[in-house]
Amino acid sequence: MTTLTIETRLDDGHGVMLILRGELDLVTHQMFRQEITKILESGRHDVVVDPTDTTFMDSTAIGALISPRRRTYAHHGSFVIVCHNQRLRRLLEVTNLDKVFTIRPTDRREELSRDTRRRPGVNP
Repeated sequence: MTTLTIETRLDDGHGVMLILRGELDLVTHQMFRQEITKILESGRHDVVVDPTDTTFMDSTAIGALISPRRRTYAHHGSFVIVCHNQRLRRLLEVTNLDKVFTIRPTDRREELSRDTRRRPGVNP
């Protein structure tokens, strides 16, 4: 059975970190989409996603990451992927998504304490 757990950490401003554990795929991507929609509708537009503890991601998962990135940017927010996992990092590189997403190898606790803003057309 496919399972996904999502841990949500809020900061004092408009930021949120989502820590994903398990499988993000065709079966579980709706749970992720619902959580991210709830967060964006609450006015939090600086999003950090940490999929380091995912055990599997398919093409549906990649699509589930692209949509909230667009939505955060539309609200002048940011969307950062924290990636410690070499397997996942390789997947993002092979699909050229490392050029689409802001990807950082930083520690989870540090990420929300920093300004993660990145505007389209501006280098971080």
